Amino acid sequence: MPCYNHGEYLETAIESILLQSYKNHEIIVVDDGSTDNTKLVAKKYAGVKYVYQTNQGLSAARNKGIEKSTGKFLVFLDADDWLVPDALLTNLKHFEQDNEVAFVAGAYEFFYMWNNEKSQIWQTNLIETPYCHLLEKNFIGMHASVLFQRWVFELFKYDTNLKSCEDYDLYLKITRKFKVSVHTELIAVYRIHSNNMSSNFVLMLESALLVLEKQRKLLKNKTEIKWFKKGIISWKSYYSKKIYEKLLNHLYDENKKVIKKDIEDLKRYDTFSYLKYVYYVNLKYRIKNLIIKN
Repeated sequence: MPCYNHGEYLETAIESILLQSYKNHEIIVVDDGSTDNTKLVAKKYAGVKYVYQTNQGLSAARNKGIEKSTGKFLVFLDADDWLVPDALLTNLKHFEQDNEVAFVAGAYEFFYMWNNEKSQIWQTNLIETPYCHLLEKNFIGMHASVLFQRWVFELFKYDTNLKSCEDYDLYLKITRKFKVSVHTELIAVYRIHSNNMSSNFVLMLESALLVLEKQRKLLKNKTEIKWFKKGIISWKSYYSKKIYEKLLNHLYDENKKVIKKDIEDLKRYDTFSYLKYVYYVNLKYRIKNLIIKN
């Protein structure tokens, strides 16, 4: 469990592991240089192995957890999320169907902090060509829904050069060479709050495209090239829409500051949405000037 200043959520995450129906597990909290109460929370639990490192980012924290772990299987649970009670048992049962797969991935749902509600369960049916589908989008989505075989990390590690999308990068590397299993049973809950890294749309878009670009030289045939091109379009479309909606929201909320890089990236990745945004900016100031004159 990597944790950077998410001590306020950590207890829920740890408790969700302690409440697992499958009890043969270890809990490792990797404190990535937190300045909050992360250490105090982790130390409350006798069974938790607490590891501290200076702030190096998510990938380095996950790699440190791998190094300190001893289990045959690994789960990466972010400190602000949690597992459902049968999560470990459910994914282990899917390994029984084929113990040669590199990982098993299940479903997850969102928990929205601002209204304390869960909604929108994300499920993916069995995919015959996971590598190709991952070229288009990260259909797995959430770290904690995945159970890895330990041998995977004798071959791969999380890329510490990536600021985000390190999971997407790893899934592509794995599915390029090995079988995986995907199912629709609920495994984890993804907490949505104002400090989620995934809400940094510009960073997520740039990271996703960077990860995808790393696969270009590995593409073997026309089918993979087709999915790769679909992925470029898909990522640009998805996050450009998010950036556009964010800019509009900030435009009409005087308490929120418009970030210049958001505008620059929207212009770079989605000209049409950028022009729509410029139109609304001009419209706002025309209306404002009209009101002042009157």
